[in-house]
Amino acid sequence: MAGLSLAYYLHRSSLRHKKILIIDRQKKTRNDRTWAFWQEGEGAFESILYRKWDSIWFHGSNGFSRKLSLGKHQYKLLRGIDFYTFVHQELARNPQITFLYSPIQSIQSSNDEAIVQTEAGEFRASWCFDSTHVLQAMKPLPDQGFIYQNLLQHFKGWVIRTDQPAFDPQVPVMMDFRIEQHDECRFVYVMPFSETEALIEFTLFTPALLSQEAYNKGLRSYIQQFTSIQNYEILEEEFGIIPMSDEPASENPAPRIIRIGTGGGYTRASTGYTFTRTQKRLQQLVQNLETSFEESPVTDKVIPALNYFYDQVFLNVFLKKRVSTAAIFTGLFRKNPAERIFRFLDEETNLTEDVKVIVSVPILPFTRAAVDVFKRNIQEIRQR
Repeated sequence: MAGLSLAYYLHRSSLRHKKILIIDRQKKTRNDRTWAFWQEGEGAFESILYRKWDSIWFHGSNGFSRKLSLGKHQYKLLRGIDFYTFVHQELARNPQITFLYSPIQSIQSSNDEAIVQTEAGEFRASWCFDSTHVLQAMKPLPDQGFIYQNLLQHFKGWVIRTDQPAFDPQVPVMMDFRIEQHDECRFVYVMPFSETEALIEFTLFTPALLSQEAYNKGLRSYIQQFTSIQNYEILEEEFGIIPMSDEPASENPAPRIIRIGTGGGYTRASTGYTFTRTQKRLQQLVQNLETSFEESPVTDKVIPALNYFYDQVFLNVFLKKRVSTAAIFTGLFRKNPAERIFRFLDEETNLTEDVKVIVSVPILPFTRAAVDVFKRNIQEIRQR
Protein backbone atom coordinates (compact mmCIF):
# COMPACT_ATOMS: atom_id res chain seq x y z
CA MET A 1 0.00 0.00 0.00
CA ALA A 2 2.73 2.46 0.97
CA GLY A 3 4.94 1.75 -2.04
CA LEU A 4 2.17 1.95 -4.62
CA SER A 5 0.69 5.04 -2.98
CA LEU A 6 4.06 6.80 -3.14
CA ALA A 7 4.51 5.83 -6.79
CA TYR A 8 1.03 7.19 -7.53
CA TYR A 9 1.80 10.55 -5.89
CA LEU A 10 5.16 10.78 -7.68
CA HIS A 11 3.41 10.00 -10.97
CA ARG A 12 1.01 12.88 -10.37
CA SER A 13 3.75 15.31 -9.35
CA SER A 14 6.35 17.41 -11.17
CA LEU A 15 8.76 14.48 -10.62
CA ARG A 16 6.86 12.18 -13.00
CA HIS A 17 9.61 12.52 -15.63
CA LYS A 18 12.20 10.83 -13.39
CA LYS A 19 12.89 7.12 -13.76
CA ILE A 20 11.14 5.08 -11.09
CA LEU A 21 11.74 1.37 -10.42
CA ILE A 22 9.18 -0.43 -8.26
CA ILE A 23 10.47 -3.70 -6.81
CA ASP A 24 8.08 -6.20 -5.29
CA ARG A 25 8.25 -9.89 -4.45
CA GLN A 26 5.25 -10.68 -6.63
CA LYS A 27 2.33 -9.01 -8.36
CA LYS A 28 -0.90 -8.70 -6.40
CA THR A 29 -3.67 -10.52 -8.24
CA ARG A 30 -6.27 -11.18 -5.55
CA ASN A 31 -8.16 -9.31 -2.88
CA ASP A 32 -5.86 -10.10 0.04
CA ARG A 33 -6.86 -7.24 2.34
CA THR A 34 -9.38 -4.50 2.94
CA TRP A 35 -8.72 -1.03 4.34
CA ALA A 36 -11.43 0.63 6.43
CA PHE A 37 -10.76 4.22 7.46
CA TRP A 38 -12.50 7.49 8.21
CA GLN A 39 -11.96 10.68 6.25
CA GLU A 40 -13.31 14.20 6.00
CA GLY A 41 -14.00 15.17 2.39
CA GLU A 42 -12.70 13.31 -0.64
CA GLY A 43 -9.39 11.47 -0.79
CA ALA A 44 -7.01 10.42 -3.54
CA PHE A 45 -8.76 7.09 -4.09
CA GLU A 46 -12.36 8.24 -3.84
CA SER A 47 -13.29 6.87 -7.26
CA ILE A 48 -12.45 3.27 -6.33
CA LEU A 49 -13.99 3.10 -2.84
CA TYR A 50 -16.05 -0.06 -2.49
CA ARG A 51 -18.40 1.44 0.09
CA LYS A 52 -18.71 4.53 2.29
CA TRP A 53 -21.04 5.34 5.17
CA ASP A 54 -22.22 8.40 7.15
CA SER A 55 -22.86 6.55 10.42
CA ILE A 56 -21.62 3.48 12.29
CA TRP A 57 -22.72 1.11 15.03
CA PHE A 58 -20.61 0.73 18.17
CA HIS A 59 -21.34 -2.08 20.64
CA GLY A 60 -19.41 -1.75 23.90
CA SER A 61 -19.43 -3.12 27.41
CA ASN A 62 -22.24 -3.12 30.02
CA GLY A 63 -24.95 -3.12 27.38
CA PHE A 64 -23.86 0.12 25.70
CA SER A 65 -24.78 0.22 22.00
CA ARG A 66 -25.17 3.32 19.90
CA LYS A 67 -25.57 4.29 16.29
CA LEU A 68 -23.09 7.14 15.83
CA SER A 69 -23.30 9.95 13.29
CA LEU A 70 -19.90 10.80 11.81
CA GLY A 71 -20.55 14.50 11.19
CA LYS A 72 -18.26 15.76 8.42
CA HIS A 73 -16.46 12.42 8.26
CA GLN A 74 -17.34 9.30 6.35
CA TYR A 75 -16.30 5.74 7.10
CA LYS A 76 -14.79 4.34 3.93
CA LEU A 77 -13.88 0.90 2.67
CA LEU A 78 -11.28 0.20 -0.01
CA ARG A 79 -10.61 -3.32 -1.28
CA GLY A 80 -7.01 -4.26 -1.88
CA ILE A 81 -7.57 -5.63 -5.39
CA ASP A 82 -9.33 -2.44 -6.50
CA PHE A 83 -6.43 -0.36 -5.18
CA TYR A 84 -3.78 -2.53 -6.85
CA THR A 85 -5.60 -2.54 -10.20
CA PHE A 86 -6.25 1.20 -10.18
CA VAL A 87 -2.68 2.20 -9.31
CA HIS A 88 -1.15 -0.23 -11.79
CA GLN A 89 -3.36 1.12 -14.56
CA GLU A 90 -2.42 4.70 -13.69
CA LEU A 91 1.31 3.96 -13.53
CA ALA A 92 1.21 2.03 -16.84
CA ARG A 93 0.61 5.38 -18.54
CA ASN A 94 4.04 6.62 -17.49
CA PRO A 95 6.92 5.17 -19.59
CA GLN A 96 9.40 6.25 -16.89
CA ILE A 97 7.98 3.73 -14.40
CA THR A 98 9.18 0.10 -14.45
CA PHE A 99 8.08 -2.84 -12.31
CA LEU A 100 10.45 -5.61 -11.23
CA TYR A 101 9.24 -8.73 -9.41
CA SER A 102 12.17 -10.17 -7.50
CA PRO A 103 13.13 -10.78 -3.85
CA ILE A 104 15.30 -8.05 -2.33
CA GLN A 105 18.61 -9.22 -0.86
CA SER A 106 19.99 -5.98 0.57
CA ILE A 107 19.50 -2.22 0.67
CA GLN A 108 22.52 0.02 1.18
CA SER A 109 23.37 3.69 0.84
CA SER A 110 26.33 5.92 0.12
CA ASN A 111 26.18 9.68 0.53
CA ASP A 112 25.11 10.03 -3.11
CA GLU A 113 22.96 7.03 -4.00
CA ALA A 114 21.04 4.03 -2.77
CA ILE A 115 22.03 0.52 -3.87
CA VAL A 116 19.45 -2.28 -3.93
CA GLN A 117 20.58 -5.84 -4.52
CA THR A 118 17.99 -8.30 -5.82
CA GLU A 119 18.04 -11.77 -7.29
CA ALA A 120 17.61 -10.07 -10.68
CA GLY A 121 20.64 -7.81 -10.23
CA GLU A 122 21.83 -4.58 -8.64
CA PHE A 123 20.09 -1.22 -9.02
CA ARG A 124 21.22 2.28 -8.04
CA ALA A 125 19.12 5.41 -7.59
CA SER A 126 19.11 8.86 -6.04
CA TRP A 127 16.58 7.67 -3.46
CA CYS A 128 15.28 4.35 -2.20
CA PHE A 129 11.90 4.29 -0.45
CA ASP A 130 11.77 1.09 1.55
CA SER A 131 8.36 -0.24 2.63
CA THR A 132 9.56 -3.68 3.74
CA HIS A 133 8.96 -4.51 7.38
CA VAL A 134 9.86 -7.37 9.70
CA LEU A 135 7.97 -7.63 12.97
CA GLN A 136 10.42 -6.84 15.73
CA ALA A 137 10.68 -9.04 18.81
CA MET A 138 10.68 -7.41 22.22
CA LYS A 139 14.15 -6.17 23.14
CA PRO A 140 14.95 -6.59 26.86
CA LEU A 141 17.36 -4.53 28.89
CA PRO A 142 19.63 -6.75 31.01
CA ASP A 143 17.93 -7.27 34.39
CA GLN A 144 15.64 -4.29 33.82
CA GLY A 145 12.67 -5.57 31.86
CA PHE A 146 11.55 -4.47 28.42
CA ILE A 147 12.55 -1.13 26.94
CA TYR A 148 9.73 -0.97 24.42
CA GLN A 149 6.09 -1.99 24.60
CA ASN A 150 4.91 -4.34 21.87
CA LEU A 151 1.53 -5.72 20.92
CA LEU A 152 0.15 -7.23 17.74
CA GLN A 153 -3.13 -6.35 16.10
CA HIS A 154 -4.08 -9.52 14.26
CA PHE A 155 -7.26 -10.36 12.47
CA LYS A 156 -9.03 -12.78 10.21
CA GLY A 157 -11.96 -11.84 8.03
CA TRP A 158 -14.53 -13.65 5.95
CA VAL A 159 -16.57 -12.16 3.14
CA ILE A 160 -19.78 -14.16 3.39
CA ARG A 161 -22.97 -14.40 1.37
CA THR A 162 -26.27 -15.39 2.95
CA ASP A 163 -29.39 -16.87 1.38
CA GLN A 164 -31.65 -14.42 3.28
CA PRO A 165 -31.28 -10.66 4.01
CA ALA A 166 -29.13 -10.31 7.14
CA PHE A 167 -27.33 -6.95 6.98
CA ASP A 168 -28.15 -3.25 6.89
CA PRO A 169 -26.01 -1.96 3.99
CA GLN A 170 -26.41 1.62 5.24
CA VAL A 171 -24.60 1.17 8.57
CA PRO A 172 -21.46 -0.89 9.34
CA VAL A 173 -20.49 -2.17 12.77
CA MET A 174 -17.16 -0.50 13.50
CA MET A 175 -16.48 -2.29 16.78
CA ASP A 176 -18.46 -4.98 18.57
CA PHE A 177 -17.07 -5.84 22.02
CA ARG A 178 -19.98 -8.05 23.05
CA ILE A 179 -17.97 -11.19 22.33
CA GLU A 180 -16.13 -13.04 25.12
CA GLN A 181 -12.96 -11.06 25.88
CA HIS A 182 -10.90 -13.80 27.62
CA ASP A 183 -9.13 -11.03 29.57
CA GLU A 184 -7.85 -9.61 26.25
CA CYS A 185 -8.92 -7.07 23.67
CA ARG A 186 -11.25 -8.77 21.19
CA PHE A 187 -13.83 -7.25 18.88
CA VAL A 188 -15.55 -7.77 15.53
CA TYR A 189 -16.11 -5.54 12.52
CA VAL A 190 -19.05 -6.00 10.15
CA MET A 191 -18.74 -4.16 6.83
CA PRO A 192 -22.00 -4.72 4.89
CA PHE A 193 -21.84 -4.70 1.09
CA SER A 194 -25.53 -5.53 0.61
CA GLU A 195 -28.36 -7.13 2.55
CA THR A 196 -26.86 -10.56 1.88
CA GLU A 197 -23.11 -9.94 1.68
CA ALA A 198 -20.61 -8.55 4.20
CA LEU A 199 -17.06 -8.69 5.49
CA ILE A 200 -16.97 -9.96 9.07
CA GLU A 201 -13.59 -9.58 10.76
CA PHE A 202 -12.43 -10.97 14.11
CA THR A 203 -9.70 -8.73 15.61
CA LEU A 204 -7.43 -8.97 18.65
CA PHE A 205 -4.79 -6.79 20.37
CA THR A 206 -2.47 -9.33 22.05
CA PRO A 207 1.25 -10.18 22.24
CA ALA A 208 0.79 -13.53 20.47
CA LEU A 209 -1.16 -14.95 17.54
CA LEU A 210 -3.88 -17.61 17.63
CA SER A 211 -4.18 -20.79 15.62
CA GLN A 212 -6.13 -20.45 12.37
CA GLU A 213 -8.86 -22.64 13.82
CA ALA A 214 -9.21 -20.26 16.79
CA TYR A 215 -9.87 -17.35 14.41
CA ASN A 216 -12.38 -19.47 12.51
CA LYS A 217 -14.10 -20.41 15.76
CA GLY A 218 -14.32 -16.74 16.74
CA LEU A 219 -15.97 -15.86 13.44
CA ARG A 220 -18.41 -18.77 13.55
CA SER A 221 -19.31 -17.96 17.15
CA TYR A 222 -20.03 -14.31 16.35
CA ILE A 223 -22.24 -15.18 13.39
CA GLN A 224 -24.17 -17.68 15.51
CA GLN A 225 -24.62 -15.44 18.58
CA PHE A 226 -25.07 -11.94 17.17
CA THR A 227 -26.71 -12.34 13.77
CA SER A 228 -29.82 -14.05 12.45
CA ILE A 229 -27.84 -15.91 9.79
CA GLN A 230 -28.63 -19.59 9.39
CA ASN A 231 -26.82 -20.43 6.15
CA TYR A 232 -23.90 -18.72 4.46
CA GLU A 233 -21.00 -19.35 2.11
CA ILE A 234 -17.49 -17.92 2.50
CA LEU A 235 -16.48 -16.03 -0.64
CA GLU A 236 -13.11 -14.65 0.47
CA GLU A 237 -10.74 -14.83 3.43
CA GLU A 238 -8.15 -12.35 4.63
CA PHE A 239 -5.61 -12.42 7.43
CA GLY A 240 -3.29 -9.71 8.70
CA ILE A 241 -0.85 -8.73 11.42
CA ILE A 242 -0.10 -5.12 12.36
CA PRO A 243 2.59 -4.24 14.92
CA MET A 244 1.54 -1.91 17.75
CA SER A 245 4.78 -0.70 19.31
CA ASP A 246 6.30 2.40 20.89
CA GLU A 247 9.74 1.46 19.55
CA PRO A 248 10.93 4.51 17.56
CA ALA A 249 11.25 3.83 13.84
CA SER A 250 14.15 5.24 11.85
CA GLU A 251 12.44 6.88 8.89
CA ASN A 252 15.72 8.08 7.37
CA PRO A 253 18.23 5.40 8.50
CA ALA A 254 20.85 6.19 5.84
CA PRO A 255 21.58 9.21 3.62
CA ARG A 256 19.63 7.93 0.60
CA ILE A 257 17.15 5.54 2.20
CA ILE A 258 13.69 6.58 3.39
CA ARG A 259 11.55 4.01 5.17
CA ILE A 260 7.81 4.33 4.54
CA GLY A 261 4.63 2.69 5.80
CA THR A 262 4.79 0.58 8.94
CA GLY A 263 8.59 0.33 8.63
CA GLY A 264 8.81 4.12 8.70
CA GLY A 265 6.73 4.41 11.85
CA TYR A 266 3.45 5.39 10.20
CA THR A 267 1.31 2.92 12.17
CA ARG A 268 -0.57 4.42 15.12
CA ALA A 269 0.80 2.40 18.04
CA SER A 270 -2.37 2.55 20.13
CA THR A 271 -4.77 1.42 17.40
CA GLY A 272 -2.82 -0.09 14.50
CA TYR A 273 -4.39 2.35 12.04
CA THR A 274 -2.00 3.13 9.19
CA PHE A 275 -3.83 4.01 5.97
CA THR A 276 -4.69 7.68 6.55
CA ARG A 277 -1.38 8.67 8.09
CA THR A 278 0.47 6.92 5.24
CA GLN A 279 -1.39 8.94 2.62
CA LYS A 280 -0.74 12.23 4.41
CA ARG A 281 2.94 11.51 5.03
CA LEU A 282 3.68 10.35 1.49
CA GLN A 283 2.09 13.42 -0.05
CA GLN A 284 4.21 15.54 2.28
CA LEU A 285 7.41 13.70 1.26
CA VAL A 286 6.64 14.17 -2.44
CA GLN A 287 6.04 17.89 -1.92
CA ASN A 288 9.37 18.19 -0.11
CA LEU A 289 11.16 16.37 -2.95
CA GLU A 290 9.57 18.70 -5.46
CA THR A 291 10.97 21.66 -3.51
CA SER A 292 14.47 20.23 -3.10
CA PHE A 293 15.21 16.90 -4.75
CA GLU A 294 18.74 16.50 -3.38
CA GLU A 295 17.76 17.14 0.25
CA SER A 296 16.15 14.52 2.45
CA PRO A 297 12.36 14.89 2.31
CA VAL A 298 12.17 13.91 5.99
CA THR A 299 12.01 17.29 7.71
CA ASP A 300 10.05 16.48 10.88
CA LYS A 301 8.89 13.56 13.01
CA VAL A 302 6.12 11.30 11.79
CA ILE A 303 4.44 11.37 15.20
CA PRO A 304 4.33 14.55 17.31
CA ALA A 305 5.88 14.04 20.76
CA LEU A 306 2.61 14.48 22.66
CA ASN A 307 0.77 11.95 20.49
CA TYR A 308 3.67 9.53 20.85
CA PHE A 309 3.26 9.80 24.63
CA TYR A 310 -0.49 9.18 24.35
CA ASP A 311 0.22 6.00 22.37
CA GLN A 312 2.74 4.83 24.96
CA VAL A 313 0.17 5.26 27.74
CA PHE A 314 -2.51 3.36 25.81
CA LEU A 315 -0.07 0.51 25.12
CA ASN A 316 0.88 0.39 28.80
CA VAL A 317 -2.78 0.09 29.80
CA PHE A 318 -3.35 -2.67 27.23
CA LEU A 319 -0.24 -4.68 28.09
CA LYS A 320 -0.60 -4.49 31.87
CA LYS A 321 -4.37 -5.04 31.67
CA ARG A 322 -5.04 -2.11 33.96
CA VAL A 323 -8.64 -1.91 32.74
CA SER A 324 -10.60 -3.78 30.08
CA THR A 325 -10.15 -2.49 26.56
CA ALA A 326 -13.88 -2.77 25.99
CA ALA A 327 -14.44 -0.34 28.88
CA ILE A 328 -11.90 2.09 27.43
CA PHE A 329 -13.51 2.27 24.00
CA THR A 330 -16.99 2.31 25.52
CA GLY A 331 -16.05 5.37 27.57
CA LEU A 332 -14.57 7.09 24.54
CA PHE A 333 -17.63 6.62 22.35
CA ARG A 334 -20.15 7.16 25.16
CA LYS A 335 -18.72 10.57 26.15
CA ASN A 336 -17.49 11.94 22.82
CA PRO A 337 -18.95 12.43 19.36
CA ALA A 338 -17.39 9.99 16.90
CA GLU A 339 -15.97 12.90 14.91
CA ARG A 340 -13.86 14.03 17.90
CA ILE A 341 -12.49 10.51 18.41
CA PHE A 342 -11.56 10.31 14.73
CA ARG A 343 -9.84 13.70 14.85
CA PHE A 344 -7.96 12.65 18.00
CA LEU A 345 -6.74 9.43 16.38
CA ASP A 346 -5.69 11.40 13.28
CA GLU A 347 -3.73 13.87 15.48
CA GLU A 348 -5.91 16.77 14.35
CA THR A 349 -7.33 17.85 17.72
CA ASN A 350 -6.22 20.82 19.81
CA LEU A 351 -5.28 20.55 23.48
CA THR A 352 -8.82 21.35 24.68
CA GLU A 353 -10.23 18.50 22.59
CA ASP A 354 -7.43 16.21 23.79
CA VAL A 355 -8.45 16.86 27.39
CA LYS A 356 -12.09 16.01 26.61
CA VAL A 357 -10.98 12.69 25.16
CA ILE A 358 -8.55 11.93 27.99
CA VAL A 359 -11.10 12.50 30.78
CA SER A 360 -13.51 10.06 29.12
CA VAL A 361 -11.28 7.07 29.92
CA PRO A 362 -10.86 5.52 33.43
CA ILE A 363 -8.65 8.11 35.14
CA LEU A 364 -6.82 6.05 37.79
CA PRO A 365 -5.57 3.23 35.50
CA PHE A 366 -4.44 5.74 32.87
CA THR A 367 -2.72 7.92 35.47
CA ARG A 368 -0.76 4.93 36.72
CA ALA A 369 0.16 4.06 33.15
CA ALA A 370 1.27 7.63 32.43
CA VAL A 371 3.54 7.61 35.50
CA ASP A 372 4.97 4.24 34.48
CA VAL A 373 5.67 5.44 30.94
CA PHE A 374 7.24 8.68 32.17
CA LYS A 375 9.63 6.73 34.44
CA ARG A 376 10.54 4.36 31.60
CA ASN A 377 11.23 7.23 29.24
CA ILE A 378 13.51 8.91 31.78
CA GLN A 379 15.33 5.60 32.26
CA GLU A 380 15.80 5.20 28.52
CA ILE A 381 17.18 8.73 28.16
CA ARG A 382 19.71 8.08 30.91
CA GLN A 383 20.88 4.88 29.25
CA ARG A 384 21.52 6.39 25.82
